[in-house]
Amino acid sequence: MKTTRKSTPKTRTGCTTCKTRRIKCDETKPHCLRCTRSNRTCGGYTSLASAHVVDKIKEYSIPFKVPGGRFDRQLLHFYCIEAAASLSSFSDADFWNRLILQRCHHQPVIRNALVTLSAIYRDYKSKENSGLESDRTSPQHLQLIARSHKQLRIHLCSPDASTEVALICSMIFYAFEALLGNAVQAIRHLDQGLILLERCQATAPVHRATDDIFPRLTALFASLDIQASTYTNSRQPILSLTSPLERSGLVPVIPEGFTSADAHMLLIKLQNWMFHHLASSHPYKIKGLHLLPADILIERHRLYDQLTKYIETVSACSTYSSRPSTANRLLLRLQARIFRTILAEDIPSLQDKDREPLRECLQDISAILETMSTYSSSQDTTSAQRSFTLSTQLVAALYYICMKSNHPSTVEAALSFLRHEKLPSRDGVWDARTVEAVVHGIRHSSKLPEWRIGKDEAAKYRLEYANADVVNAASDGGVYEIREILRRNEQ
Repeated sequence: MKTTRKSTPKTRTGCTTCKTRRIKCDETKPHCLRCTRSNRTCGGYTSLASAHVVDKIKEYSIPFKVPGGRFDRQLLHFYCIEAAASLSSFSDADFWNRLILQRCHHQPVIRNALVTLSAIYRDYKSKENSGLESDRTSPQHLQLIARSHKQLRIHLCSPDASTEVALICSMIFYAFEALLGNAVQAIRHLDQGLILLERCQATAPVHRATDDIFPRLTALFASLDIQASTYTNSRQPILSLTSPLERSGLVPVIPEGFTSADAHMLLIKLQNWMFHHLASSHPYKIKGLHLLPADILIERHRLYDQLTKYIETVSACSTYSSRPSTANRLLLRLQARIFRTILAEDIPSLQDKDREPLRECLQDISAILETMSTYSSSQDTTSAQRSFTLSTQLVAALYYICMKSNHPSTVEAALSFLRHEKLPSRDGVWDARTVEAVVHGIRHSSKLPEWRIGKDEAAKYRLEYANADVVNAASDGGVYEIREILRRNEQ
């Protein structure tokens, strides 16, 4: 009589104890129920090293191993092999490539939100490759979006409602609304997530997640909080990341030495501080900066010095060897330079007549795009294309340079970078084609180079003063709204 051998279930993501015993783990955190019920010590869950992230993607890339119907499995497969790489460009790769996939394996609401994101990204990429520019949402996408929203509402009303699930879905909703060109709607989703995150931090400041997903979520939300404020002039960041001691100068935001791992979050803190500072000084910009109170002026000098220290430290850092890391370093320096320029523009004592800060920013952008081109030439073409990124701020930086520069040649150089093949065509809520159309529209309607700003020859060609009523009228809608207003004015 022939006996059949019962196969031992394999476990890849379970606790170390279940892996050793070669049994299937239920993956309950922080301690699995199998170990608890059998009076064993649960060994916990080991965090995968970066080298294992690729294996995790491959595991999820096999469609028949992913829960859900065939359509959902195909879209999750597409997410793993392509969309995740774009979302994680200059961002937290481990979050988009591993952590979020682990959650979607056990949480249907996250899985369906990710399916929606993947479907919208695939359609966006298809339009990019075919040269189409339409942001019209298809009926299929509307159904997927409605399903995602409904499932999240049901989840939040259930006894097992999870703050973590709500925050992850908020991040995904922001991404797919940004892909659709719905910037206002994307920022609404972001704001809801930020308010929830703030409440969560106030009630439970310490989270004992085994894979540290809350610090990752906090960093991503803080970064997008900055992006939303760069896009909408009237919006202050919801989060407040600096303490009164740091703003007073008693405790420096930038330490004497910091690692590459800390560099991103330190920059976000400086950017967050700057937006809150500018909001406090805005009334005096209208009345006249000579009325600026001494404490605000001192704080601005302090913030300027911290940005300068940050730029010097990042510039001097020689620990970056690989090309992607070099691009990251240049990107951080670019953002710091842009923000330092904004701080200095109204304060003569902070301006250096021997420097051209906007040209320095253009040099950084040129180096970033060159590094990306060199790196992608040795990679697979599919994975190297970055038509959508989440928070590089490259498109926003180019828009700022176009609006602030006094020199037509600088504006022309920035416009040429907006058409660069390696520049993300859309970075979060910022769209490169829309920015280019807005710059051309303002230049055309202002009849440059004839217009001047009073007797100040240094301000000639400065686009931020041209059609200021249009720009201010669209403060909540950003560049998409400015584009529509310019189109209506042309008719």
